[in-house]
Amino acid sequence: MKKFIFYFFIFAICTACAKKNKSPLVGKWKLTHTLIDIGNGKATFEKSNQEKVIEFFADGTLKSNTSYCPLNTDISVGKSGTYNVDQTILIIPCASTASKINFELKDLTLIIDYPTQCMEPCKEKYTKIE
Repeated sequence: MKKFIFYFFIFAICTACAKKNKSPLVGKWKLTHTLIDIGNGKATFEKSNQEKVIEFFADGTLKSNTSYCPLNTDISVGKSGTYNVDQTILIIPCASTASKINFELKDLTLIIDYPTQCMEPCKEKYTKIE
């Protein structure tokens, strides 16, 4: 009986220390589709052949293999930043200011919306790969 109580106690401690409430956003996401509206409101998502990957970490940070800063000549800037799940926003530090990018998580799809970077709707759709 003492062994049973001992093992139960060890099991309880191990499960209590397990990570809880991990955001479904955490992990690697690969760009699969893009949407760029030319102004007629009839744009649809088209397959993308770009190798764009963004990774979200549990501590609220993110990294990407490409820059999220528009019109930035330094391609090393804009590859990392932070995110806030509650506000559904990504914040990417760019050369002179931070780029604020909206996102939406639907089922197993991440949709990133660039409201301030395009005059017409432009979005990217990602699928989780890890």
